[in-house]
Amino acid sequence: MSTMSDQQSSQSRKFSDKSTAVANEAVEKGKAAVERSARAFEESYSTSVEHMRDYNRKMMEIAQANMETVFEIARQLGSAKTPSEIIELWTTHARKQFEVLSEQTRELTALGQKLAVESVGPMARSVSQTFSKAS
Repeated sequence: MSTMSDQQSSQSRKFSDKSTAVANEAVEKGKAAVERSARAFEESYSTSVEHMRDYNRKMMEIAQANMETVFEIARQLGSAKTPSEIIELWTTHARKQFEVLSEQTRELTALGQKLAVESVGPMARSVSQTFSKAS
């Protein structure tokens, strides 16, 4: 009888050891996934900050350029001698400013898209890797 009990105890111990090993492996995999996600978040955050800085810098450049243009047209209009000269200056300014604003919008759109894609990229890759390893 004691042999049967020893055998059951041995099987119980093996089962317990195997269960512990499986649980430890699951914990390690989970820990590795969390660490990968944390690194991806840090990378994503750093990229976001860098791109936001670029975007803000571009906004400041655009604002400065637009203010210089406003002062220049004001100087030109102030020195105009006739109403037709004022109309010609204003029309030329408006046409040129429309082209400049279109280009500025394209630049800001490109920077915004770059910000979105490159900031989200590390997180998306991390999530994708985590799910592919889980399956």
